[in-house]
Amino acid sequence: MKLFALELGNRQVKMLSEKGIKVYPSYFIDSNEYGNRSILNFAKNEENTSDYVSSLDMDFTYVWGKKLDISNRHITDTIAFTDRYDSLEFLLLTDFALAEMARDFKQATNGELEVVVITGIPSIEYEQNEIVAKVQTSLKGKHTVFIDDTEYNILVKHVYVLTQTTGTAIDAMVNEFGNIIDDNDIEDNYIGIVDAGGGTVIVDAFNNMNLDTNNRLQLEEGAHALYSAIRNAVTLLGHKITDYEVERLLRQNSVSEQYQWSPNKRDFLDLTEIVMRERKRYTRKIATAVKTTLKSIAKMKVVYVTGGTANLLIKEEFKRVIPIAWFVIGSETANVRGFYKYGLANGVTGIEEESTH
Repeated sequence: MKLFALELGNRQVKMLSEKGIKVYPSYFIDSNEYGNRSILNFAKNEENTSDYVSSLDMDFTYVWGKKLDISNRHITDTIAFTDRYDSLEFLLLTDFALAEMARDFKQATNGELEVVVITGIPSIEYEQNEIVAKVQTSLKGKHTVFIDDTEYNILVKHVYVLTQTTGTAIDAMVNEFGNIIDDNDIEDNYIGIVDAGGGTVIVDAFNNMNLDTNNRLQLEEGAHALYSAIRNAVTLLGHKITDYEVERLLRQNSVSEQYQWSPNKRDFLDLTEIVMRERKRYTRKIATAVKTTLKSIAKMKVVYVTGGTANLLIKEEFKRVIPIAWFVIGSETANVRGFYKYGLANGVTGIEEESTH
């Protein structure tokens, strides 16, 4: 039985198995949006995307992958703040993610690959048994998916659901072999964790690894809020840009922080001033919310900042408000690394009894 760790975020899907880690967008595109590809033969980059067909929706083929060509195309998105786990789009995303990990194992095509899945949800949702059950139901059982006409069969035997921020805590506390790191900051201390994601920003506190329910917050102010602010500012200049284009612009230039965008593939606009201004505004908003939420921050040893949106926060500005903030290295995948380490530490692939959260 194989161990799969999976984080199905509003903007990104993080997948981790013994074969490595993958990060894909949380949206996909109906293949019909690309026109007749058998004639055009250049509609998608085979190196970065594939065709996916789920047994849940056999009449439709979707294009999904690390680098989707989203130009002038309708996106099938899975972002939602209510009833997300009931939607067909979310169920398709779970199918595609499981199959994408399974394609690295021959057993998935020669027979049926049996796996254990460890995933995470926001701490506020974690306390709602109905939501946990929905997540488990969406993952557990048999999944059949065709990727580029090859059939993959996955049987999810057990599903373990953690809180998202627990993933980051475990990642900092446990090594790659599933053993607790000596003198770690997590196990015997009071700490805060800020998980900045695509749809939400989650603020949690842990006291000796116990969740402090008196110091927490979930803001629906994830990266999408920043993208929208930048889009609106560009619109005021007389140009049309989508949130997806803003997201791609920011991710592709996260190191250089020089943001050049072309509205027509001919002319280029320097959006650096707009982007940096909105990033600073967004950082201040999140930092203030964190400081207000963590009322006992003076007693904390450290506040970990993690998640895919952590890289969009301006570190110096955030630390001005939260001096003990520590930006996690590889923050984009910290949670899913922690999920996987949880599996290693607890030997879940050898457990045959019914799993609970």
